[in-house]
Amino acid sequence: MAVVLNSLVAWSIFAYLLAAVPMGVLVGRARGIDLRSVGSGNIGATNAVRALGAKWGLVVFALDVLKAALPVWLAAQSWALGETPSWPLTVVALAAFIGHVFPIYLGFRGGKGVACALGVVLVLHPVAAVLGLLLYVQTLALVRVSAVASLTGATVMAAVAWATSSDWWICGLISVLWGLVWWRHRSNLADLRARQREKKPAESCPRA
Repeated sequence: MAVVLNSLVAWSIFAYLLAAVPMGVLVGRARGIDLRSVGSGNIGATNAVRALGAKWGLVVFALDVLKAALPVWLAAQSWALGETPSWPLTVVALAAFIGHVFPIYLGFRGGKGVACALGVVLVLHPVAAVLGLLLYVQTLALVRVSAVASLTGATVMAAVAWATSSDWWICGLISVLWGLVWWRHRSNLADLRARQREKKPAESCPRA
């Protein structure tokens, strides 16, 4: 346990710095486009799909998942999960998520964190991650609104974690990620509510 605590800060810093690498910006620049200046201005996969096309958007998504999952997985391998409590891993996972959402390389203005949340949960609770991804894809196919699909997937991951795991640290971490993803989508939710109000038919005038 002492070894874990001694290396926890190092792993957390590594997770933050790696996850802070703006994959969307790098892929966009390679394609001659700055994601921050087109569409929603977000550096995540959804804006990448709109600006770069589905293929490159999926590349950004995969890289965002990988950059969050990798430091958590490496820390788990170095600490021997069977002998180490899960809370140090949740600290590393949270550091990775914060790195993407508040990246030092972009003045702490990053993405919404959906792909990174999926990445860390994929290591901590694979079943919750896979089910969350499946519900994300299904919801996106049905409603064609990425924000709704993202929030659905995040909610499913949290619900599955609490329903199937007895590890309070992992369940708590996934719940925190769920809350942060919802918080990061607050502007999207406001836009959706505004659109719904606009779609409501005007009340008909009373007949004379």
